[in-house]
Amino acid sequence: MEKMTREQQQQPSVSGNPQLFAFKIQAYERILLYTERIELESLVMRTFLPDMTVQQLQGALLKAIREEFEHNTTQQLYVTELTWECVKAARTLILSVIAQAYKELSPADSGMQLAQMLFAAIQDKEIYNFAKFPLVIKREMAQDLS
Repeated sequence: MEKMTREQQQQPSVSGNPQLFAFKIQAYERILLYTERIELESLVMRTFLPDMTVQQLQGALLKAIREEFEHNTTQQLYVTELTWECVKAARTLILSVIAQAYKELSPADSGMQLAQMLFAAIQDKEIYNFAKFPLVIKREMAQDLS
């Protein structure tokens, strides 16, 4: 008999369990939506208001990321460990880029300056390689649900 990996032993099989399959599909959908919602361009576009200072925009961005993460944290029960690690890495990348840009500005500066710096960071694929996260999650989903 083939030996199962530790993850396979811990993860219940979805075959023959339609309810578990549905929970897993929903979890992956929510995880992918989370990554879309915290992606910098989307996040800044939803959060930015013209009269914000750097400090206000940074606070609003961090609050949105935290709330989205807290809202989706239970999804880790239904996804692979690698998927959840990918989610945390995506969040860490976003937080890091925001922190780096924030350090270069004065808290009272216009939030537009922070938004512009974040949009510039998005263009630098050495710093901001966010596109890999949804791809890894989709690959994990396909393997997990097959």
